[in-house]
Amino acid sequence: MIKAIIFDFDGVVAHSEPLHRKSFNMTLKQLGITIPRKLYWEKYVGLGSLSIMEDIFRTHGIRRSARFWVGKRMKVFRELVKREGVRPVKGFMKFNRLLDKIGMKKIIASGGYRKNVLVMLKYLKLDREFQFISREDVKKRKPDPEALLLAAKRLGVKPSECLVFEDSPYGIEAARRAGMKCVALTTSLPRRYFRKSCIVVKDFREVDLNFLNRVID
Repeated sequence: MIKAIIFDFDGVVAHSEPLHRKSFNMTLKQLGITIPRKLYWEKYVGLGSLSIMEDIFRTHGIRRSARFWVGKRMKVFRELVKREGVRPVKGFMKFNRLLDKIGMKKIIASGGYRKNVLVMLKYLKLDREFQFISREDVKKRKPDPEALLLAAKRLGVKPSECLVFEDSPYGIEAARRAGMKCVALTTSLPRRYFRKSCIVVKDFREVDLNFLNRVID
């Protein structure tokens, strides 16, 4: 039986991927580089800032510190959030209230950096509601299950007692490796990108108490 919900963050709690791409392009403009929308969504969603930057630098033959440029990109991103704001994924706020009503344990397991996640949680006024796992808390990124297993440990539940919400194949694979049930949201990628064994929904408007009751038993 499911006793806890684990959320990815970008593209699951916050509709933030467009801002992430914008911050990359604003930063990389100094190097004459633009990441096309199709490339970003198909290759980089869920991959992580450092891996994205390293791939871009390899592709363009740039011999600079990817980690340094990730730091620059993160500052740009946080300024964008403060200036332009960020929206919750459709239906998330209502679903979150439902979880509180039924007393379900919940946590965020993000591949994002702590400062980035926190600035968005504060903007969404969710910072006092959620504990979260960030990139700094683990050694390995998704699709490694480390973040999800740590999330379960912090909630005091077994991996098999967790239901995970993800929006990328990396996250879905991490849930599979962790031995957790998973729901994929098509907020970032089309349905065809996800495993047939995974439950797929458009967003949280399709997730209500009846849905939960079908999935958690």
